[in-house]
Amino acid sequence: MGALQVLEDKLSGQGFHVLGFLENDFGGQGGDMGQIDACTNKYHVTFPQFQLGHVVGPETQPVFAWLYKQPNPGPAPSVQPPWNFQKWLISRDGKLVADWDPNVWPGADPSDPTSTFDGSPVVIAIKAEIAKPKP
Repeated sequence: MGALQVLEDKLSGQGFHVLGFLENDFGGQGGDMGQIDACTNKYHVTFPQFQLGHVVGPETQPVFAWLYKQPNPGPAPSVQPPWNFQKWLISRDGKLVADWDPNVWPGADPSDPTSTFDGSPVVIAIKAEIAKPKP
């Protein structure tokens, strides 16, 4: 099971959810329904995954166009992804509160998806956001 699925399983009861967007803008790495199904089966993914066209360039999909117009809360240098696996944390009231570039792993050990997540800056930010009162 992948790290993101572990986070979804651990934190979904508190209002946190992972959404996966598969695209082909970074080296043709996937995005059609067959590839989504293969990923879902391989990693036992139960969180929603979406096939979409583009996350960068002139045909950028609306959700990403919205993201890129938001002030960059960091710590990533840009809200626009340089590669796959960019992570964005959006609050319950629809504000972009944090973003991490692809090299930031949500778990303590990227080779062990069952490792503790408690020390991860991603998880620390998620838990802080979950702890805030609902709007």
